[in-house]
Amino acid sequence: MRILPQQLTILVLMLIALLIQFQVIWKIESSLLEYSPLAVASLMFIPHGIRAIAVVLSGASALAPIFLAHLITDLAIGLSLTAGVISGAAAALAMVVPLVLINYLSHKPALVPLAVGNTENLSLFRLVIVVGAISSLVNGAIGAVRYSTSPLDLVALKYFIGDMLGVIVVLLLLLVAKNRLMAIGKRLA
Repeated sequence: MRILPQQLTILVLMLIALLIQFQVIWKIESSLLEYSPLAVASLMFIPHGIRAIAVVLSGASALAPIFLAHLITDLAIGLSLTAGVISGAAAALAMVVPLVLINYLSHKPALVPLAVGNTENLSLFRLVIVVGAISSLVNGAIGAVRYSTSPLDLVALKYFIGDMLGVIVVLLLLLVAKNRLMAIGKRLA
């Protein structure tokens, strides 16, 4: 199996996002909300924004790095190989559903990147939001099945909120970076 440069980039970005998630965001959430970050879904899951952008731009080739990033991270924090494989598979499954669904609706092959082909009526921003929302619902359903202790548990809602806030934060950071780079470019011209 040959690793493409874009897959390596996705893997590195996912690992950085997961590192920030575990070392910064979950520590802040745990201290403010007094819970263990491994016990519940985060209220702002930054890696989901990276996953959504990766699937929009790379299609199915983003699934392997997404799986590997979750597997590596889970093993690094001391979870079992089984837990890591389940985590990686759940993340990849949550991302493949919107990819296949949107490509089906666009009359494109199931696993091609969403940003190519006849998407002239859809902006990349909107595609990322839609992929983020659909995959958040799938991810929430998987999380509720894996971690819920009662039928009335709000795990699925926590996953949805955390994933969507992660998508919005990553998109806002990219928009700010784009605007700053454009302003620097204008000054240099």
